[in-house]
Amino acid sequence: MKVINAINRLLLCAGFVFTTLFVSQATLGAESQPADDASVGDVLDAQERYQDAGVKSQQRIDELDDETVALLSQYNSELERLADLETYNANMRQMRSSQEREKERLQAELAEVEVVRRELFPLMIEMIDLLDRFIELDQPLLLVERKARLAALRENVNRSNVTLGEKYRRVIEAYQIEAEYGRSIEAYEGSLTLGDRDLTVDFLRVGRLALYYVSLDGSEAGLWHPAEKQWQELDADFLPLLDFALRVARKQAPPNLLQLPLWTAGGNP
Repeated sequence: MKVINAINRLLLCAGFVFTTLFVSQATLGAESQPADDASVGDVLDAQERYQDAGVKSQQRIDELDDETVALLSQYNSELERLADLETYNANMRQMRSSQEREKERLQAELAEVEVVRRELFPLMIEMIDLLDRFIELDQPLLLVERKARLAALRENVNRSNVTLGEKYRRVIEAYQIEAEYGRSIEAYEGSLTLGDRDLTVDFLRVGRLALYYVSLDGSEAGLWHPAEKQWQELDADFLPLLDFALRVARKQAPPNLLQLPLWTAGGNP
């Protein structure tokens, strides 16, 4: 573009020099012959037209130069956009490759889950059966609550609207509750049948070490005999000790050392 402008300026200068020389020759010729006013006017008009044409050419060149700059700027912008798109496409290809790998991993895990599902269901059934047998062999503590929990587990394991994970969680929760019985002391009220008598008594559970009952009027007490699977009545001397133990279990008395009867190897409390 600069070259075109330089050429145009050179043409203008050449035209000026040509006109000057032509006028000079006309002036020199005037000394030797009469001046021709019409010829000089024509020359000046031609020069003026040539200069106007040069100005218009320069204007057109400037316009083309501006248009070229605009097009070049647009071209550079498109190049930057193209580079951004190439970067974006490269990132999308990497993400797609990563998604494909993730898809393959998930498919493999789903296949493993199906295997675990087939193996876990019979395992839960076995765990519930073992818990049922354990409750039957254990001390008769909280029997109503524990058997209700067991029945809920059997019902829940066959429900279609409960996920396998939730079924397994509830089975594990039941085992955790059973384990907690062995690490705590608890007093609760319940029904007890002794021979032909139906009583409402206070039960005292000391872990799984011993299970006691005390009548509500405090007149009698007993201890569960695990070997004979029956209740053995305790002497009246143990009633004050059991009463204090019940208050400790209910947090009505401060924790203290409890002196309670237990079954010995000889079978005597």
